[in-house]
Amino acid sequence: MIAATYVLVVVAAVTVIAIIAVIVTVISVIAVIVTVVAAIVTVVAVITVITVIAVVAVVAITVVTVSVIVTITITIAVAVAVAIINVIVAVVAITVIAVVAIAIAVVVITVIVIIIAVIIIVCHGKISPFRYHLFY
Repeated sequence: MIAATYVLVVVAAVTVIAIIAVIVTVISVIAVIVTVVAAIVTVVAVITVITVIAVVAVVAITVVTVSVIVTITITIAVAVAVAIINVIVAVVAITVIAVVAIAIAVVVITVIVIIIAVIIIVCHGKISPFRYHLFY
């Protein structure tokens, strides 16, 4: 009977140890699953952060590129506009100078013609090279 009691005690002890081993194994499996899930979450987080950084970089590069293109376009447009305005101002200035020069020439020629006419009229009948050739 004592031997049977020892056997029962040993069986009970082995059973308790086996149950504890199963519980430890389950806890270990859960720990491994949690570790794997944490690693997956970490990888996903890292990939997400890298993706966000890449998207932000692409957006920043795009914004800078568009800004540079717009700046260059505006600069070229302003330069062309200034050049066109300069050409218009030059053409107007040349036209004004030409008109003034023609007006001065007309006035000078008119004055010269008037002076010649006055000389001819005053000198007619007196000492004039035209005396014998005019009014026949």
